[in-house]
Amino acid sequence: MDRRTFTKLIALLSLPSSRSLGAILKNPKIVVIGAGIIGTLIAYELVKKGAKVILIDKAFPASGASGHSFSWINATYPKKPYNYNLLSQLGIDAYKSLETEFNFDIKWSGSLEWFEKSSEQENLFAEISAIKKYPTYTPVNLISLPEAERMEPNVYFGKNDHVVHSESDGALDTIEAIQMIRNKFEDLGGESIFPCEFLRLNRRNGVLQSIDTTEGTIETDHAIFACGIDTDKNLDLNASLTPTPGIILRSAPVEDRFNKIIVGPGVHIHQQKNGVIFLGEQDGAPINHNDRLRGRPNKFPSKEFEELHAERIMNTAKKFTTGLENIKINQVSIGWRPLPKDGIPIIGRLKNMQGVYISMMHSGISLAAIVSKFITEEILENKSIPLLDNFRPSRFS
Repeated sequence: MDRRTFTKLIALLSLPSSRSLGAILKNPKIVVIGAGIIGTLIAYELVKKGAKVILIDKAFPASGASGHSFSWINATYPKKPYNYNLLSQLGIDAYKSLETEFNFDIKWSGSLEWFEKSSEQENLFAEISAIKKYPTYTPVNLISLPEAERMEPNVYFGKNDHVVHSESDGALDTIEAIQMIRNKFEDLGGESIFPCEFLRLNRRNGVLQSIDTTEGTIETDHAIFACGIDTDKNLDLNASLTPTPGIILRSAPVEDRFNKIIVGPGVHIHQQKNGVIFLGEQDGAPINHNDRLRGRPNKFPSKEFEELHAERIMNTAKKFTTGLENIKINQVSIGWRPLPKDGIPIIGRLKNMQGVYISMMHSGISLAAIVSKFITEEILENKSIPLLDNFRPSRFS
């Protein structure tokens, strides 16, 4: 174990021990609603520990935000306050642990980030300075322009003297990963039902008995909601902002052109080990397309609109790169990202709804590996892990 991982684990272990909440259920029946990266990993971790688990999704695995994501695993400056940053750092370690179980296509290359405007650069540098004051070490530094150019010769970093280098970041092929996890989940005895849409909870004296779905009633002791933008609707909550779209392009495989995750002005880029280039436009479609996207589709309504958006994203990326010429775009998709009102994850049991648990976050890709382990411990051992206290859904009630 290296020094950095050791430091993070010591910080976690220095927290108060998990609090027991009462008797532990034997061989509980659990339904996980949502087959994105979070829900699928939760289902896998639970069945691995002996629970009887059914995984459902209203469409199919990876049909929501996970399958239309830039798939960036990071613990960088937007992750604040400190406990959120720590959770994200532990998330990176948890993925590396999972790589002993799965042959994920994760490229642990680190990222390079900068802004065009000097005011935005100054804000970025101030955020990095704040991270440096956290109790645990976050491997993010300012590097010189020549050093950045040596790392990424096909990228133009503008007139900046320095660029932010986050050493530990990785990029995942999320769709492929979800399929691998689901296969192992089913090999271990887990059951998947797709398409299967959640309809309602059935309780007796406040205790969960079953859930109704479009495929019938499922008896269960616990229902874990990892259903992203559908969380508020499914549970009659008001914990989320209006979902925002992120447009993602995937290329046909090409020879190596980008070494790291490029967090550039307007467009983010990374290239997987299999040669596929991902381009993500984080601001989503222009406002004049809002009517066209009112139904929150995962694809544009016509090939013409798809090509217009792909062309716009490519033209933006070409302003600060070379190497995107003559690549073929195989897929253009729209990911509708869940956004908790205060920007930090929502993880935990619902008050007055025994057996109901929520796992919803904006950084689902980054946190899935660690959150799934913590949720499994909380559910199966009937515990409350103090590290998750600031993320509880009770803050919205």
